[in-house]
Amino acid sequence: MKMLSVSTGPEWVNVRTSTAEIEAIVDQAEREATKVLLTANNENLKQAVTDLLLAENLIVLCGLGTSLGKPPERLGPTMVELWDEAERCAAAKFDKIKAAVNYDFATFGKNIELLLSHCQMSEALKPQTLITDFVKDSEKIIVEKCRFVSDTSALNVHEAFLRKVARRSTRQPRMKLFTTNYDICFEHAASSNRFVVIDGFSHTQPQRFDGSYFGYDLVRRESERTSPDYIQNVFHLYKLHGSVDWKIEGSEIIKDSKAEKPLIIYPRFSKFESSYGQPFLESMSRFQSFLRQPNTGLLAIGSGFNDSHITQPVLAAISANVSLKVIILGPELEQKLNPAIKHMTAAIKAGDWRISLVNGFFSEFVEAVPDLVQVLEAEQHEQRTRVAGSSQ
Repeated sequence: MKMLSVSTGPEWVNVRTSTAEIEAIVDQAEREATKVLLTANNENLKQAVTDLLLAENLIVLCGLGTSLGKPPERLGPTMVELWDEAERCAAAKFDKIKAAVNYDFATFGKNIELLLSHCQMSEALKPQTLITDFVKDSEKIIVEKCRFVSDTSALNVHEAFLRKVARRSTRQPRMKLFTTNYDICFEHAASSNRFVVIDGFSHTQPQRFDGSYFGYDLVRRESERTSPDYIQNVFHLYKLHGSVDWKIEGSEIIKDSKAEKPLIIYPRFSKFESSYGQPFLESMSRFQSFLRQPNTGLLAIGSGFNDSHITQPVLAAISANVSLKVIILGPELEQKLNPAIKHMTAAIKAGDWRISLVNGFFSEFVEAVPDLVQVLEAEQHEQRTRVAGSSQ
């Protein structure tokens, strides 16, 4: 992994380099100097993550990178894989479809989101059965490919992440996890870890969506207690683009693991407008509101920051909220040239200590995350020792 922050200097530096790579350095002086530098860089990473996790309000934003896994491992589909599957399904009609919607493959390559956007515009101007059927088939493929989580799925990285990050002090607000993914990785990992997820749905069957449920919490109430005892393993989950287990039934949104036509925002340019309709407006408005709160930490993992409806609220909060701490993690951040990452890179090089960029995979980062519960217990022990010492 690599890191860019004010504490590490104006250039990207290595963090968590393997022992084998260090020992491979032939020159002993260079090897020892590298060890010292890596120790300092790793400490900077640990401190940045710890400071963010201990913020009063913790927001986690998860994108495609949390569902892909580190190569050669693979959980969910990539955009290129969705393109390939759509092309296989369309077979001989695929070239005719691209031509009908004026898709320039030589310029844009395998961009399924852009292709579906072209299809949408074509349908708006002149509906064609060829395009309509392709869109329906592509949407069905996307749903099928995103239903990769089963009862036997091993989501060790997601589980480890929740154990380290979601178990906050009950005196603090619950962690708010926002995801643009359609899959149910975090729901499955939470169930395996015995976490309780507040996701806007009722706990009765069928589970119905109501935004007011986000205002509820869970407590342990025992007869000998005079006040409620908040349960520790609880977090909020907001699915910004919908889920493979959501569907519309009449005027309500309910959970159904076998929904034939799930309520999701498919990859196309219109997702900006779609995200401001219900139930997505509920999550988007809360995302923007939480970003403006004082003493807030934002941990963004695997998000490319290519969607303006996600990017603009984050950049606005960085500009307006001086107490906002931000860590962005992605496997290609060092090479990213999109405006959002370029803006954050420039801010760091100008001395903005609040922002850190980490180039790496979700699994690598989770290994580097300090256990939040252990940190809290260490702080409490230090405070007890200090109090005991002052009383002597």
